[in-house]
Amino acid sequence: MDLLVRAIVGAVVVIVILFGVYYALQNSVFQHVTQQQAAALVTSDLQRLYPGALINVTNNTPSNYSGSWHIVTSVILNSTSACPSYFVYTFDYPQFGFVYRVDNTYTNNCVIYGFNKNAPFIISSFPVAITRVYTLGIPNMVGFIDSSGFSNVNAAAHFFGSTNVLGKNYTNVWLVSYTSPSKNYSVYALLSQLNGTLLASYNASSS
Repeated sequence: MDLLVRAIVGAVVVIVILFGVYYALQNSVFQHVTQQQAAALVTSDLQRLYPGALINVTNNTPSNYSGSWHIVTSVILNSTSACPSYFVYTFDYPQFGFVYRVDNTYTNNCVIYGFNKNAPFIISSFPVAITRVYTLGIPNMVGFIDSSGFSNVNAAAHFFGSTNVLGKNYTNVWLVSYTSPSKNYSVYALLSQLNGTLLASYNASSS
């Protein structure tokens, strides 16, 4: 019986020591990761996972986990396609390494998440503006994609607080354009920032 008790006590002591060493090493390592290093390491890992993606650290603050950083990143895939994907990932690094949580999905697979025709919706990013144009099925934009091929179309979107298009003044709008190496003209769609209503569409020579 004494031998069994000694064995149990010994095992408990070993476990306590191992936990002590683990936490000591954990804190020692974590304290040596600076805010800038954490952001750079997270960004590098995302670039490895998604070559060619647009990746930005939008927030970087001390984590709830001692010695770690809570890092918020925006990840935009296929940023120049007619249907880009836009996610927000969060990390607690180095507490959980490069394991991320999907904090928000704005667009994916040509779908705008959170968009409801019966409720106000503000388009606050270019991937959403580009995707909105695609979902509207605007004839000149659809025709451009069909004749060029989806993978040969380069899409872009720019926000204007005020602008003049086709002789008319507009405020708070997105101008979305399609270009293609095989075409000598571009096509445009003008959307309101609120609800993405189509205001105008037109073609223009690329020369």
